[in-house]
Amino acid sequence: MIGITKTDAKKENAMKRFIIFTVTMAAAIGFAAAAMAVPRLQTYIVGSNYHNFYQQEFDSWITNSSNFDLKVVGYWNPAGSGSGGMLSAKQGQSGYDFLDTWLMLTTPMHQSGTVYVNGIEILGFETYVNAAPASISANPSLHQHMPAGLGRYNFQSLGRIDNDQMNAYEYNHGWIGNPGWGDEILVNIVVSGYSWVHFDAVGVDSRGRTYVNPFSHDASYYATPEPGTLSLLGLGLLGMIPVLKRKKD
Repeated sequence: MIGITKTDAKKENAMKRFIIFTVTMAAAIGFAAAAMAVPRLQTYIVGSNYHNFYQQEFDSWITNSSNFDLKVVGYWNPAGSGSGGMLSAKQGQSGYDFLDTWLMLTTPMHQSGTVYVNGIEILGFETYVNAAPASISANPSLHQHMPAGLGRYNFQSLGRIDNDQMNAYEYNHGWIGNPGWGDEILVNIVVSGYSWVHFDAVGVDSRGRTYVNPFSHDASYYATPEPGTLSLLGLGLLGMIPVLKRKKD
């Protein structure tokens, strides 16, 4: 049996280090590309705050105002990218496209209330399967966005978002980037009665492919406790003081 020489061992170790380095660099590049990628669809509540954790959900734009403006964003590329530049607007992406877009609203399952979109009351919150338009491919990620998984759904058509101008901002993890190729649809929302309402966007392109905003680019309304409720909570806490004192004694 022929033994392994020191030279062979060095070569083998060098090859192992090279393979580990190559795999690590490939993974790092992949993670960097994923981090830099801008979601095609986004939702953003004007004037809201971005929270990494808020009640039932993670990484969302949150408002406590019952009357607010919400943007549904279709974003293709950063400004200046694409083959045509400003002189050829429809080349903001190498293959020009559009999205027929819906706003998905979710309300708590066992609560009653009202939601108005642009002054029109939204009626008929249903199960996801019954509410989703037929043109949207079955995509479970939408009703896995918490707290959407705890509620009922309604889809409102917002029309078409085109990729022919630089009019889409990037609302990314608490900061707002420069405008890029795409567009935004602004809607007014008024909520009463519900403790929360969750918002997602879904779109279908010219090839019938379905796009949704990711978990990190959705938005929600949460009601603030009424003054009377806060007062009762305070009185309840004060009432516990004698009990705590007796236990301490």
